[in-house]
Amino acid sequence: MLIVLCSGGHSPGATTTGLALTLAWPREVLFAECDPAGGSLLSGYLLGQPRERGLGEWAVQLRRGADPERALGEQVHHLAGPESRRILPGLAEPAQVTSVQPLWPGIADTFTAIPGDVIVDIGRAGGSDTPTPLLTRADQVLVVARPTLMDLSAVAPRLQEIKALRGPRPDPRVLLVGAGPYSRKEVAKALDTEVADHLPHDPRAATVLSHGVGNERHVPRSLLLRAARSLAEDLRAQVVQDEVTAR
Repeated sequence: MLIVLCSGGHSPGATTTGLALTLAWPREVLFAECDPAGGSLLSGYLLGQPRERGLGEWAVQLRRGADPERALGEQVHHLAGPESRRILPGLAEPAQVTSVQPLWPGIADTFTAIPGDVIVDIGRAGGSDTPTPLLTRADQVLVVARPTLMDLSAVAPRLQEIKALRGPRPDPRVLLVGAGPYSRKEVAKALDTEVADHLPHDPRAATVLSHGVGNERHVPRSLLLRAARSLAEDLRAQVVQDEVTAR
């Protein structure tokens, strides 16, 4: 299963959301940071880990003709825990995206072929450097937004663009995060789209995930991770339902 997270703009926390889902995922999962604007995990949650691993180095190996799955395995960081959870850090700098751009179709193929599930953060959707093959191949697309007027105004046109790109595949859904004046019902009505969930405002846990600062032992019991576990189960069930409907 391939799930893509993106935003309409204004940095609502797609990477933090993806990491929370990864930590809460009930089975083998890879979290891939594929934001063309560059990655942040190695400066935050993975601070202190080897910086030479990641999407940029994987792209170098792919251009040299390496086996995609084997080369990917050399570029990930493994998280401790009972389930196999791996992270592929993003680009060290935005300039690297030029060399990755032609590789997105093959990267999408690899993500859909490897064992387990894959969660991908592509950052802001809609720019000329958006990794479109990931959007079109995903089983589910979640557009992350805060329930504020600024965020939702940016999301509205992106939803229509993604729907057009995906054709017969399931429509993108909105994933609300953090605090704001609008409810799930209000957002769904205003945007004429389904709202997958609303992850709670939990700055204590979010700061650990986004900046690597704070008590990591608190995170598994946090409101954010509890909500992410529920969302993970719902996402897996939704994909199964979509597959049955498509037959």
